[in-house]
This record gives sequence, structure tokens and C-alpha cells, in this order.
Amino acid sequence: MTLLDTGWTEEQAQGLLDSLKLNGGMPKWKPEHLQRLRDWSSTRQKDASTIEAQLEFIADELLHSFQAVGMFLKRAHTVEEAKEAVRPYVRRLAPE
Repeated sequence: MTLLDTGWTEEQAQGLLDSLKLNGGMPKWKPEHLQRLRDWSSTRQKDASTIEAQLEFIADELLHSFQAVGMFLKRAHTVEEAKEAVRPYVRRLAPE
């Protein structure tokens, strides 16, 4: 699954990607979010350290657990609007 498979536009997907700053390996997230990523990946037999699995996890979260952020992202028309839409979610991931 790609971010475009979720129904997001290229601008929305790019804004999300730009905000996440994933670069391979385990992301620098709060421990509880890393654990959720590991649990999610384990149940789907995916490698949590891959960007592909991380993006699928994030898409799943924005479509289910953080639906309000996902809906706000769907309303974005530009990359900048998309970055603004996902800012609350990205802040939750970041370590203190």
C-alpha cells in the first residue's frame, strides 16, 4: 500500500512525508509510539524498521486511530496545508 492508495492526493502525501522526516531504520519517536509500530508490524509480518512499514502504519493510524487528522489531511489542497494538517499527529510522535 502506498499513501496514494489511501485516497490522498500527491500534495497530501508529500506534505505527510515531508513532516515525518523518515530516513530508514527505526524512527526517533516516543517509546509508546515505537511500541505501537512494532506491535502493528508484528501482527502483519512486516519489518518495522522499513520506511514502507512505517508509512503503512501511519496511514492506518490516520485512517482509524487518528481519523480527525486524517480527515483534515484529506481537505488539504497544497503541500503546506497538508503539513499543517498532520502537525498535531507528528507532534505526538516526536520525543520530548
